[in-house]
Amino acid sequence: MRTPAFDTHTGSIIRVRDDGSVPDDNPYSGGKRPEIFSYGNRNVQGAALHPRTGVLWAHEHGPQGGDELNVIEAGNNYGWPVITYGVNYGTGTKIGEGTHKAGMEQPLWHWVPSIAPSGMTFYTGERFPRWRNSVFAGALKFELLVRLELDGRRVVKEERMLANEFGRIRAVEEGPDGSLYLLTDEDHGRLLRMESAD
Repeated sequence: MRTPAFDTHTGSIIRVRDDGSVPDDNPYSGGKRPEIFSYGNRNVQGAALHPRTGVLWAHEHGPQGGDELNVIEAGNNYGWPVITYGVNYGTGTKIGEGTHKAGMEQPLWHWVPSIAPSGMTFYTGERFPRWRNSVFAGALKFELLVRLELDGRRVVKEERMLANEFGRIRAVEEGPDGSLYLLTDEDHGRLLRMESAD
């Protein structure tokens, strides 16, 4: 496969060491932008390492519709702006070439209409056993928390919680106590802790 001639970092996820140096096993380590790890990403908002595999998962804002959850792997093209499940703002007209194209990755999950996903975490704790190994994402547009139940790399269920209860949820993290902590994106934002009702 031909190495893309990257002029900028726009639409890419970069991978560097703590000191800013570029790992030798980056997919374009000999290229003009060796720090690029993946490309075709539109607007990444949340990212987390899978707790068992260590692989990066990330979600991104689509245009009008088409927010995506992706597994980010070296050298993959995630499609933007050639393929998307979203449309142009206001006009609703098609963007690019459709939703699929050879050589471009499909999202694990996508949202139409957009939820405007924000922070993201994998839940591994003991406090909520039925939520273990789920992905959680805050959502700005509908002011809610989304839980995606997984079977490996497949989303088998989406659950929406806390809709319009606390405002725009900007960040979600699992705490050392096994609780989920949420940060709202408001003028008088709040730090919230979810606890088990048991």
